[in-house]
Amino acid sequence: MSNSLEAKIVVLGSQGVGKTSLVHRYVKNAFTPPTTQSTVGASFLTKRVVDIDTSTVVRLQIWDTAGQERFRSISKLYYRGANAAVLCYDITDPYSFDEMGRWFKELKTNLGEDVVLHVVGTKSDVVAEDPAKRKVPFERCIEYVAENLYPTQNGPPHSAQTSGWGSVPAVFHTGGMASPQSNRSSGFWGQDLGWDCCHEISAKDGEGVDEVFRVITRKLVEQQQKKLEEEQRQYAMAGVTPAMDNNGNVAGYFDYPGNGNGSFRLGTGDKRRSWLGFPTTPAVAVHQQDWEEDINRVQKSKSGRCC
Repeated sequence: MSNSLEAKIVVLGSQGVGKTSLVHRYVKNAFTPPTTQSTVGASFLTKRVVDIDTSTVVRLQIWDTAGQERFRSISKLYYRGANAAVLCYDITDPYSFDEMGRWFKELKTNLGEDVVLHVVGTKSDVVAEDPAKRKVPFERCIEYVAENLYPTQNGPPHSAQTSGWGSVPAVFHTGGMASPQSNRSSGFWGQDLGWDCCHEISAKDGEGVDEVFRVITRKLVEQQQKKLEEEQRQYAMAGVTPAMDNNGNVAGYFDYPGNGNGSFRLGTGDKRRSWLGFPTTPAVAVHQQDWEEDINRVQKSKSGRCC
C-alpha cells in the first residue's frame, strides 16, 4: 500500500533573512545570494519526497513570502491553510529575531494547534567564519519558544512528550547547551530528543536545510497516521469495518475497491481533507445502506404470509 499526502509549508520572516535562499537550497539544491531581488508578494515551489519509515509519498508545497512591511497586511492570504510554518531570523541581526516573534504570535493566534512550527536561524556560515558576528544566541531562541508555546511551564521542562502548541518539548533538558562554536548549530541535531523545533542553518553551504524539512515531513506523516488511527477507532466504536481488498483482507483507508491508491490532503481543522471522512466512508457507507434496505424489503415482503 502506497499512502500519499499533500501539505502546504509557509516560510515567514523579515526581509533579507534568507527565506528565498533557504527554499531554493532545499528544492533546487542551489544557493540564491542575498543580493537577489527581494520577493514580491509570494511564490511557491513544490518538492516530492518519500518518508522512508512509512513509504508515504509527500508532496510539499513550499511558499516563499515577502518580508517587506508593505506586504504584511495581506500575509494571511499566504499562510491560510498552512500545515506547517518555518519562521526565519538572521542570527547576526537581533531585529530580525524580534520580527520573527511577531510572526510567531500571529500564527499562534490565527492557525490551528496542529500546525507544525519550526523556528530557523539563518546564516550560520557567517558566524562560523567570525563568531563575533553572532547577535542572537541559540539559547535565546529556545527560551523564546518555551515561553510562548508553553507559558504554563515554570523553567525548562524535562519530560519527553510530542510537540504541539500545548505539549512539552523534550529538547529542554538540564544538559549543557552547545556553544555557538560547536557544530555551528544547536548541538541537538544528532540527539533523539523527540522535539526539533529550533534549528540553525546555512543556505549557502546547505548545512541543516534538509534536516529542517525532514523533521517537518516526519511530523506531517505522524499527524496523518494519528488521524487514520482515530478514524479506525471511530469505525470500531460504530461497529463498521473498513473495505476488503481483493484477497479478502481488511484494506487500508487508501485502498478502497475501484479507487486505487488514494491521497490524503492535510488541512487545518480538516477543512481540506479528501473523501476520507469519518464516521463513514464511500466504500462502506453505500454497501451498508444497500444491505439494510435489502433486509427491510425481505422482511416487508414476508409480513402477513403464513409460509
